[in-house]
Amino acid sequence: MESIKYTMPYTKPLDMLIVALPVLDLQYPPAGPAILKGCLQNAGYTAQTLDFNMELLNLCGSKERFYQVQYNFENVSTDIIDSKDPVIAFFDKDHDLIRQWVDLCIEQIVRINPRWLALSVFTYKSHKATLLLLAEIRRRKIKLQISMGGRGASAFALGPDHSEFKHKIIHFFGPYPKKNFGQTMQEYGLIDKLIEGDGEQAIIDLVKGDMPDKVMANVADIDLESVPFVDFGDYDLKGYDFVNEPILPITGSKGCVRKCRFCDIPVLWPKYKWRSGHHIAEEMIHLYNTHGVRKFYLTDSLVNGSLKAFSDFTKTLAEYNTENPDKSLKWVGQYITRKMSNALNDEYYDRLKASGGEGLTIGVESGSDAVREHMKKQFRTVDVDHEIAEFDKRGIVCVLLFFSCYPTETWQDFLDTADMLMRYRKYCANGTVYKLTLGTPYTHHPDTPLWLIQDEIGLESEEGSDILWRLKSNPDLTFYERVRRRLILQEVTTALKLPMSRNTPELNQLIDSLRLHGKKIKRYFGKKKQIEILPDYYDLTPYDNLLMPLDLQKQCNEIMQNNKRDTVRILLQHKDIKDDIKFDNDSYTNLKQSLLKI
Repeated sequence: MESIKYTMPYTKPLDMLIVALPVLDLQYPPAGPAILKGCLQNAGYTAQTLDFNMELLNLCGSKERFYQVQYNFENVSTDIIDSKDPVIAFFDKDHDLIRQWVDLCIEQIVRINPRWLALSVFTYKSHKATLLLLAEIRRRKIKLQISMGGRGASAFALGPDHSEFKHKIIHFFGPYPKKNFGQTMQEYGLIDKLIEGDGEQAIIDLVKGDMPDKVMANVADIDLESVPFVDFGDYDLKGYDFVNEPILPITGSKGCVRKCRFCDIPVLWPKYKWRSGHHIAEEMIHLYNTHGVRKFYLTDSLVNGSLKAFSDFTKTLAEYNTENPDKSLKWVGQYITRKMSNALNDEYYDRLKASGGEGLTIGVESGSDAVREHMKKQFRTVDVDHEIAEFDKRGIVCVLLFFSCYPTETWQDFLDTADMLMRYRKYCANGTVYKLTLGTPYTHHPDTPLWLIQDEIGLESEEGSDILWRLKSNPDLTFYERVRRRLILQEVTTALKLPMSRNTPELNQLIDSLRLHGKKIKRYFGKKKQIEILPDYYDLTPYDNLLMPLDLQKQCNEIMQNNKRDTVRILLQHKDIKDDIKFDNDSYTNLKQSLLKI
């Protein structure tokens, strides 16, 4: 591969160039780099942000093509290719386009010529792009100081069970350390500094020259209201895949008031910290005045983690919207269900609506009170029913998140989840429940509270694997049973025509685990049970988003309707299932037999 020719760099280097890497959702610009830019500028340094997802989009030529290529960035190939070219080795296809992307990114970096290049690695899905870019920068011997941060930097490479990815890394760089992605990149000499945790102060120390090779930054040390308002000035906002209208992300809090046992947030952010509701509302008004954008995505783990701050927030925005009807603002965010109380009255819900609260994502997780109690979710099914009914009265739409096979989940717990999905058909039909997201079955990770008490509750796991785990008191929940239950939920929600976010890449990844690690799974769990898999059906959509655009939803539904494959035809036969169906063992058996009669 020939090196590209660069234009002359700037004579006076920029202090820091902060870039976001594929693959990120195109629904809005990345907030992390923009926040850090504001912090640096407030401290007297020069900074610029770039979103390399947009470079990929420009090369793809269309958003549809982008999302097809995105799947290649998110997933690892199953074959270990003996190649000296990392593009060939790490990607199944699209080699020429990805090589062009690397060249274009490096050309941008060299042209700008920053003192520091900071990589914002948001999730593990950005690992392939990050590794490829870093390796090429070092191969071309570009003199550049590089730092890395973000949640993805603290994650393992594409998950502990994607050993083929590690094999490829070993092929190019040598033995893979038993460390997270950021630490591994540092040991290979691909980055100079690593920021784990919150970077608002650490990024300033780095540019000043006061930061060690690695820093663990804690949110407890940060005054959130002293952080400058987010600066989106470097982004071309017209290029993003907005749903219906432009939307900008802002952050009102860090951490989480809940300590759910399956979640890594309590470990990554042990302390919950929030801004005042008035301060958050002020930032939204500022961004509207700056960019003309009237809709915002609150990136918080929970928008209502602090009831006082949330109350002040909705009150301030409700008053603003009343006084400025032609400039009214809207927002969406993650919301936690709370137990019914006097505080959750008509005034509370009316103000939520009046503040522009347009869409809420709620982690229901399970239909079983027993499972949620063990999770430490701190709410019951009756509480979810109550809040959804209140949202329904006011036209506030919701996305409900579920996942199956939490370690304590019994068969009856699973049936309770399916029953809840069925009961909420009426809310799905009228649009109150905009989307149901069915996540993959529980995977066991070290950075969770559940990991810390696994010995206490009898949870065993094989070192280095997030799927090889079992609970002594629930021996029937093998990996095979987890796959089966996830597929059942898929089939039932499809048959009932529920607005489902199908999480196709994740589901395919789960099925791939059976194929890639079949022998290991068999040794761990014993004899393999029969699992009905409908592979043709799960490959219908090119990508999946938490809030899938309505036009794409319609497109996917049309694909389903027009597809002649037997799987789809049989599933669609059950679109007229009556609302009063009860998900007991008998009706489940009948439904399951019908769905799988191919």
